[in-house]
Amino acid sequence: MRSFSYEKCESFFKSIGLEFVLGQKGRVYPMSQQASSVVELLEYEAIRLGIKFYLNCKVEKLEYKNKKFIINNDKFYNQVIISTGSVAMPKLGSSKCGYDFAKNFGHNIIEPFASLVQLISSNKNLEMITGVKIEGLVNKKYGDILFTKYGLSGSVILEISRDISLKLNNQKEIKIFIDTMPNITKEQLIDMFNNIINKKIDKDIVMYLNGFMNKKLAKYIVINSKIASNIKYMKFLSKKDIVSLVNTIKNLEFTIIGTKGFDTCEVCAGGVDTTKIDSKTMESKLQNNLYFIGEVLDVDGDCGGYNLHWAWASGFLASSDIIKKRKVI
Repeated sequence: MRSFSYEKCESFFKSIGLEFVLGQKGRVYPMSQQASSVVELLEYEAIRLGIKFYLNCKVEKLEYKNKKFIINNDKFYNQVIISTGSVAMPKLGSSKCGYDFAKNFGHNIIEPFASLVQLISSNKNLEMITGVKIEGLVNKKYGDILFTKYGLSGSVILEISRDISLKLNNQKEIKIFIDTMPNITKEQLIDMFNNIINKKIDKDIVMYLNGFMNKKLAKYIVINSKIASNIKYMKFLSKKDIVSLVNTIKNLEFTIIGTKGFDTCEVCAGGVDTTKIDSKTMESKLQNNLYFIGEVLDVDGDCGGYNLHWAWASGFLASSDIIKKRKVI
């Protein structure tokens, strides 16, 4: 990543005509706001430079004989870069072929698992909050949280999903707690509740909460706050009830029993073991002139373009090494 820094990345893309715009949280996007702009400009530049694309065909076999790589028994190459990606989102065409090719050359594969993926919860009454979106705090990370019929989604959920997915390999379930109002303290909330009660305003609890949060979420929080079901109005809340309600707002509990898996994950953790890859060139330490780049390797990053940057950086290193070798020849 140091060899192909953000500055180098930006400079490269600007050189092929892609302009950037700064978004939220310091993230950079194409000025066109279209991912297709990145793909099409890269493709155009490759074709301009004479790169040949073989479409609608599959690499069934990769061998090395007589100092040449042989693809499908009929194509011969001096160097090969494996950039097949992972098994994430098979509906987009992903496969495990890169892992299989790596194994054939003696490489170890770290068992892949879903990362940047939605979480499945066993909580009851999830249909009550399906479609509700908030800015919340979970596992010390702040961002978008989307409540769904199966559990949780949103940017911050994707960010914490890697660790949870890994833990679920050894645990049946994991508890997570969401602060649904991270910009206000427990003490402030308690004061707000006490203030309305002291004024003896005869108001429905859910209606009161609806004044500062989504109504569906308010009802769900009340149900999960362990307040007696017969208490409907603010004036009947005891100090213990208020503390229970505030604790639920600040620590809404979800039991996670799984993830949506490879079908919907944006990235996979695991892949080709990096201990047998030269980190300066991305060349295999087991087979000369064989390179691995991108997500096929056991490298994965957070949400926010880090995985794309890794793919481009590793590709830059591999191609730079091949160019150096050809200059020597």
